[in-house]
Amino acid sequence: MNRELSSFDIYVLVSELQHLSGSHIGKCYQIGKDEILIKLSKPEKKTQLYVKNESFICETVQPIETPTKPSTFAMTLRKYLTNGRITSIEQYGFDRIILINIQKKEGDFQLVFELFKNGNIIIVNPEGTIVLPLKIQHWAHRSLKPHQPYVPPPIPANPFTLSYEEFITIIRENKKDLVRTLAVSLNMSGTYAEELCKQAAIDKNQKTQEIDDTTAQHLFSQLQQLLNKFTKHDFNPSLVLEADVPVDILPFPLKTYETKSMKPIETFNQGLCEFIQQQTQEETVKESPWEKKRQKLQRQLVQQQQIIEQFQQEIKEKKKQGDIIYLHYQTIDILLQKAVTILQQKNKEDALERLQEEPRVESFDLSKGVLQVKLPDNDSNMHMLFLRVKKNVAGNADLAYNEAKKLQKKLEGAQKALIETQNKIEHLEKQKPEPQEQKTKQQAQKHFWFESYRWSITSQGNIIVAGRDAKTNERVVKKYLTEEDRYIHADIHGAPSCVIKNTDIHGKPLSIDEKSLEEACIFAASYSRAWKQFAEAQAYWVRPEQVSKTPQSGEFVPRGAFIIRGKRNYHQCKLEVAIGKTVLDDAEKIIAGAVSAVRVHSKSYVVLQPGSDDATSMAKQIANRFHVSVDEVLQAMPPGPVQLIEQVGSSKE
Repeated sequence: MNRELSSFDIYVLVSELQHLSGSHIGKCYQIGKDEILIKLSKPEKKTQLYVKNESFICETVQPIETPTKPSTFAMTLRKYLTNGRITSIEQYGFDRIILINIQKKEGDFQLVFELFKNGNIIIVNPEGTIVLPLKIQHWAHRSLKPHQPYVPPPIPANPFTLSYEEFITIIRENKKDLVRTLAVSLNMSGTYAEELCKQAAIDKNQKTQEIDDTTAQHLFSQLQQLLNKFTKHDFNPSLVLEADVPVDILPFPLKTYETKSMKPIETFNQGLCEFIQQQTQEETVKESPWEKKRQKLQRQLVQQQQIIEQFQQEIKEKKKQGDIIYLHYQTIDILLQKAVTILQQKNKEDALERLQEEPRVESFDLSKGVLQVKLPDNDSNMHMLFLRVKKNVAGNADLAYNEAKKLQKKLEGAQKALIETQNKIEHLEKQKPEPQEQKTKQQAQKHFWFESYRWSITSQGNIIVAGRDAKTNERVVKKYLTEEDRYIHADIHGAPSCVIKNTDIHGKPLSIDEKSLEEACIFAASYSRAWKQFAEAQAYWVRPEQVSKTPQSGEFVPRGAFIIRGKRNYHQCKLEVAIGKTVLDDAEKIIAGAVSAVRVHSKSYVVLQPGSDDATSMAKQIANRFHVSVDEVLQAMPPGPVQLIEQVGSSKE
């Protein structure tokens, strides 16, 4: 399928999956890095839900091979959801988010599927707090990690609830062409935006500000007709075929595809299953033993990162509990004395009732001797404490601190295991098989030291090197940051450590001017997580003496991270990368970086900005343009979806 599922597609899928309400959750599996399988059962049938994160969800009865050893995420799914009963399946607003509500005796849990780029799969407990996401994610407005409240992304426009006044306001205020306004501002997606233009017989490229009132009313009327087919469930699912191969799936035939062959199918879900089966067969043919091993290690790495995140959170919470116990020493001492007195009495009911009326007391388990209280920390955030009444205040604090120490040892073990996995991946990457003709070509060319990292060359000729992961971030700074160089970092979590050298590619001294610093900041910002989230980002540069690995008391500096002390020199950077072909010492190389830098070193280049096009597909186009391997271009691609802004020079240059 050559497009993502739209909000309309999710609308159809949710309506088709309603018959799963009342089903009970069986075993859950994590098939691959981004895929899960959930077994479901009803008295009359057994079925399963197959979900690929960021892509799709479908019901299938086809046998799917499952791993023998469950992942951390699969084990968490089983722990909290097994034997739970599905009470409802909903679409969140008109977004590409599906909510499955699951009833258990402990309360109502929720399984959230965010089926868009950088989406996630999240387990949410009855209090609305995240138990575990498939992957840890952070944005300015929300954070997806354990023990945090689940906050959905901002609600997009909903064409089903749009009045004509709201519709005309969006049309009038938008400066884009009609099809992009409908696709983005009205949340219709490209497929259905083009269909609406086709049905209304309006040029999709017309500027919205040029649309008169009569045309706008006609367009709104056609929109209502299109929406009615969804609200009335007037579906007639069909596969779109090219040379008898499915290329798209529709809930009903569209005018956009009227020249294509159509194959009617029973349900939209059935069409998705056909696409998945076809995709799986293609991937099986292409997947090499090396790739399988790499994917296995990558899954292991993700699981270890999740475990470390959990340990760190639990350690922090245990230490906080110990601190809170001492913060409320007198209050807790009085409550413990009252609880001990109750245990010593024959008639406990009246005293127990009085104790439970205390404002800080949640419950008292007589059989276990555990007093549950709720107390604030220094920031007035409430925390639940479980106090052993046979221990005094100091004894209960020691229990919390000792538990934190035990978890710290487990954390250290998990961190060692993570490093081992990273080393295995790095070792495996060096063994990556390549076509023989490419090996011969690469062996004949000179290999520069900086090619082991992300790299660029400023317009003045200074080398820029940046880490690709925590290990290479560490190595770049420790090995290559010298007295006359500068350290660069984007002002966002998950950015690479960059060094701009005061030398050229041959090691000859070359002063670092303001233009080079600006280009290095653009490079650092563009190859950070900001690429997937923003159009601009800040980056800063500092002197080497400001970069330290030595934390202050109580601080922890993870691998690949550094402490910056003193003034930071900021640059506001437009996220934009140029990729071109250059020649260094008679060796052809793919160079990437700020447009102003690449322009100096390459006669032919392309300019990319954050967008919606798949980076791998774009890399193939660029590789064809420059007549190089796709792998060479992938090494230079920014970390996320892209859009091609400009092409300069001839592909033969």
